Parts: sequence; C-alpha cells; structure tokens
Amino acid sequence: MIKLYVVRHGETDGNVQQWYQGSTDVPLNARGIEQAQCLSRFLKDVPFSGIYSSTLQRARRTAEIVAEPHGLPVYSYDELKEIDFGVWEGHTYKEIIQMWPGEIEAFYDSNGTLRARGGESFCEVERRITAKTKELLSRHKDGDTVLIASHGASIRCLIFGLLGLEMSRIWCFQQYNTAFNIIEYHGDKNVMTLMNCTQHLEGMAGYQAQWASMPSL
Repeated sequence: MIKLYVVRHGETDGNVQQWYQGSTDVPLNARGIEQAQCLSRFLKDVPFSGIYSSTLQRARRTAEIVAEPHGLPVYSYDELKEIDFGVWEGHTYKEIIQMWPGEIEAFYDSNGTLRARGGESFCEVERRITAKTKELLSRHKDGDTVLIASHGASIRCLIFGLLGLEMSRIWCFQQYNTAFNIIEYHGDKNVMTLMNCTQHLEGMAGYQAQWASMPSL
C-alpha cells in the first residue's frame, strides 16, 4: 500500500474574486503562501518519498513550500493541471451565465461529459490525471508516502477516478485552499481515509471551518 496525500494549492487573487481560473497560470497571493507554510509545518514529519505537482505555479509553489523541510525536489506535470475552462476563464459564475446563457448549467448537468466552451470536460480531466497519478505511483514501492499538489476540480476528478465513483456526484464534496486528502493506494480497491482536511489552518486570521459557498476553481 502507498499512502497518497493529495493537496489543493493555496489561495490566489482569482479565488478571492471567484474567477474560474482553470488553466490560467495565476500565482499564490500572500495569504496563499502563508497557508502553504502552515501546511508545510503540519506535514514536516511525514516521511514523503516523492512530491509532485501541476505545472501551474499556484500548485507548484505550494508543493515547493511543503517540500522544503524534506529536502525533496518537486516534479511537475501538465497532466496534473486544473481543468481547462476555455473562454470562461477569468470570469465569475455570474458573468458566465450572462455572457453564455445556459452553457455552464448544461456543463454541470452533463455528468462530466460536456466540454467547457473551448476547454475540457471533467471526464477528460479524470482520465488524464488518474492515468498520470497511477504512472507516478508505479515508480514507488509498498510503504512509500507520496504527495501530489493540484487543483480543486482536478482533485475531485482524481479522487473519483481512484475510487471508481460516478462523475455525476463530483460536486458532492468540497476542496478548500491547501486542504489535503489521504488515500491508501492499493492499485484497484483504494480507500480514502481523510478528506478536505484544513486542521493546519486553525488559528489563522480569517480561518473558516466551513465556507458558506463553493469557491471558485
């Protein structure tokens, strides 16, 4: 069994303004860096064997901060990136429903099969990120502990891919900034043991145990 930590990146200005960031390369803001530092201290004693990330800087920087106490390099791959939201990127949900009426509603109602305008579908993301994760884990041995830093929607897709869940239920759980999940990876019958943990942020200014609404991607 390999223990897999899956981490969402820290906060960005796009998250604050509730943009659909997607494949747009938005950096961490000051709060996002502080969140990643909190996570790094919280996980400093976890014996990681490998740390991987999306190539987008918000995820890569989060992984680098977590990796610092371990002296490990971070290897980044495009397959671990966020979903490509096409022309919707840089816009809020309200702006999207006004500019492209009916499209995003159909996108969410399609059980993951419909592509964003000029972008990807959730099913496409699930296939690419799950395949890459399995490839990365195949390089490790039984007993290893591995971390992947990625993004809100792509993490949902990965969890559903590794657990064999139906994509129609993808929005039934949350992923907060720098939240981490733990999956015991056996190759097929995988088990999630922790989801959306933000214990490392307790006491941080502005910390909320639960958000009132779904954050931007």
